Amino acid sequence: MSREAEIKTCQNCKQEFTIEPDDFTFYEKMKVPAPTFCPECRAQRRFVWRNERTLYKRKCDLCSKNIIGLYPEKTPFPVYCYECWYGDGWDPLSFGMDYNSSIPFFTQLKTLTQKVPRLAIWVVASTKSEYTNQSYFNKNTYLSFALRDSENVMYAGRTKANKNSVDITYTHFSELMYDTVNVEKSYNSQHIYDSEGIIDSSFMFSCRNCQNCFGGANLRSANYVFFGEQLLKEEYKEKVDKLNLGNRNEVKELREKFDDYSLKQIHRAMELVNCTNCVGNYLGNSKDCYYVFDGFELENARHSIWVFTSKDISDCYGMGGSNNVYETIGCEDVANCFFGNIVDSSTDVFYSDLCKGSQNLFGCVGVRSKNYCVLNKQYSKEEYAEIVKKIKEDMDKNPYIDSGGIVYKYGEFFPPALSPFAYNETIAQEFYPKSKEEIINLGYRFSEQGTKNYIPTIHVGDIPEDISSVTDSFTEEIIECRNKGAVETQCTLAFKIMPEELSFYKKQEIPISEYCPNCRHYLRLAKHLPPQIFNRTCAKCGKEARSAYSPSRPEIIYCEECYKSEVV
Repeated sequence: MSREAEIKTCQNCKQEFTIEPDDFTFYEKMKVPAPTFCPECRAQRRFVWRNERTLYKRKCDLCSKNIIGLYPEKTPFPVYCYECWYGDGWDPLSFGMDYNSSIPFFTQLKTLTQKVPRLAIWVVASTKSEYTNQSYFNKNTYLSFALRDSENVMYAGRTKANKNSVDITYTHFSELMYDTVNVEKSYNSQHIYDSEGIIDSSFMFSCRNCQNCFGGANLRSANYVFFGEQLLKEEYKEKVDKLNLGNRNEVKELREKFDDYSLKQIHRAMELVNCTNCVGNYLGNSKDCYYVFDGFELENARHSIWVFTSKDISDCYGMGGSNNVYETIGCEDVANCFFGNIVDSSTDVFYSDLCKGSQNLFGCVGVRSKNYCVLNKQYSKEEYAEIVKKIKEDMDKNPYIDSGGIVYKYGEFFPPALSPFAYNETIAQEFYPKSKEEIINLGYRFSEQGTKNYIPTIHVGDIPEDISSVTDSFTEEIIECRNKGAVETQCTLAFKIMPEELSFYKKQEIPISEYCPNCRHYLRLAKHLPPQIFNRTCAKCGKEARSAYSPSRPEIIYCEECYKSEVV
């Protein structure tokens, strides 16, 4: 018999939240207690464990070679390069600790996390891609994060299988793209959003299978459309040829025109493709999902983001090929995994960090190909079961209490104090941007930007307006970013143009931006709706409709039925 919905008060933000009957069903199946944090605070707590794009130059603490890593020098824990971390020069079990029932479990786990070496950065089977992270099977990629199967790509984020593209986010299976968000299977196009199958086009929103279009919204299988006007091929070419897309001010005017035009068009309440009984956004080929975003091929998933090909999961981020998972971030190919950070190819794992190819772990860090370990210490099967039972009981009797008075019993994710990162180094700053003062007041760590050893040679206002006037020597310049170090966008203060990048801009007739790569990333994120759902009213039929668009936004929202009746 299912339980009724219950309204709880979040232990962290003190706001009320609802635990739905299906949530209780999941918790009972996973044998975990109901959460004391609301979904947003749970997500924020996980996100402070994922640094995607804050990089540092440092040395490997084992072989001493110069490396790029996610951690600055002088961390409390050692940091190893890829070869050393996966090598035979150290043993994770040598850091094993005896469990002490008189000390809160998370206090002991924090001690362990500050001893065990951490992998400097996640770059797997990639070539000429040193300045990337969460990077898998890539070639010639630069300052790109959470990407795979890509080649000759710069400034990409959360993308797959792209080639010869710059400034792309949530973009897949595409080539020769610039400034795109939520795009698939497209070619040689710029400023494309929420679209698929776009070729030789610019400034498109929510379009499918279009070619040679400029300024379009909700188009299907269209050709030669210019800001909603159907033209003949020659007429279209004449209009486009009059534009100078290599001029920054002209592109700015076109963007303003496009933003105004697209705002007047109808917007789909939720982007769901081939989904059954789902609430979320940017979701495909899934069923029975509730508040799930940016995923595909899911079944019975809840409160999760950026998840794929998984079943029976809740409160997960950055995961694929998994089942029976709760409160994890960065896990892959796992089953029966609970409260984990970057656990891979493992089963029956609890409260573990950076573990791979293992089974039956509890409170382990950096363990590989092991079984029945607690706090990096090996036990027999019987001993393991006994000590895990004891720890769970002790976590309720003697919980960890953080500096803000938050109580962490069994069933809570790692306290933020255990994270190796500061808030503004992580994706928490992307999803929940905060000022320095807000970060500190909320009890998170803030990382001060170190003194930069460079002085801009090109200041805001002095960047050439037209790409045609930029010479090859421009790659030697240090360009001041217009945001001048803004914390909210992880601004790097200044940036350089790489030779390959300049070649791309010249070939594609794209002007030099006034913003650094991080600030451009945040500008693109503004085109990607936050992971939230609101109760709205369909602007056509007047029925209530759940939508990813906040009621405070000006877009015209149509329910799914009305949208499909208008956009064929």
